[in-house]
Amino acid sequence: MKNFKKRGISLIALVATIIVALIILSTVIFAFESIVNNTKKSEFAKEAYTVKKLVLNYEFMNSKYPTKDQITVDLTTLNETSKNQFSDEPGYATGSIILGTVNLSQAGVDNIVRGTTKYGDNDIYAFSVTTKKIYYLMGELIGNDIYYTLTDELYKLIDINDVK
Repeated sequence: MKNFKKRGISLIALVATIIVALIILSTVIFAFESIVNNTKKSEFAKEAYTVKKLVLNYEFMNSKYPTKDQITVDLTTLNETSKNQFSDEPGYATGSIILGTVNLSQAGVDNIVRGTTKYGDNDIYAFSVTTKKIYYLMGELIGNDIYYTLTDELYKLIDINDVK
């Protein structure tokens, strides 16, 4: 009988290598997705914060808010997580709140991505005179969550504490 030398790698070594490579790849993909989502959250938070700051500055200088029309927001179509972002507003319990649409040019807002009606009628910023919160009515889908306003999570992300 001939003595054969083993050449190459065994099936077990190949499978183990593939498993390790897949684990590393999935970790990299997960980390990349997290970085992308945090970047999107940060961009949304900075823009919403800028709009809010300019609206409040306009009110300070002119004793009125730069709003055009009032808009009624139906909260009954939102899931609980999204709906909770409006929980400070009068009318929240009834599922319907009233906000003022922000006149961006009057407030001095320029160079923004959201709120320009480019993507439809809900692509607007609205302001609550009662709570002094800014809302992006179209909502910003980031990961599995939709953001309508500056949440505590977003404030922490951009580390801004002077106006809440």
